[in-house]
Amino acid sequence: MTASSMGSIMRYGGPIAYLIIYSFILLAILVWVDSGTRLPRRLAPSRPSPHGLIELSRGDVIAEAKAATSSEDLLRVLHVSKSYQANKVVDDVSLGVSRDTLFALLGPNGAGKTTTFNMIRE
Repeated sequence: MTASSMGSIMRYGGPIAYLIIYSFILLAILVWVDSGTRLPRRLAPSRPSPHGLIELSRGDVIAEAKAATSSEDLLRVLHVSKSYQANKVVDDVSLGVSRDTLFALLGPNGAGKTTTFNMIRE
């Protein structure tokens, strides 16, 4: 082995350069896939919207509000509304939670869940 072959790029620098280039390629693929490209959306089967799974009529909502009003539940929230300037963020929410019941509000971001819990706490 000669002194000039000991500093060869294929001896020490080649694998390191390969790992650096390979990590940049994998990072670029990760960013491309995670950015919401159109390619995976076309190939994936379409799913129904979660908003269309349960359709409630206004009569169902009124019946539940009346049931919450006449109940003896441990927690009752009746006709709660909240507005920020011109935006109504919580509109006429009524609910009842009985003892020994696990309760959660589910919905998309910006639906007023946190605002409703903050109003219940006050």
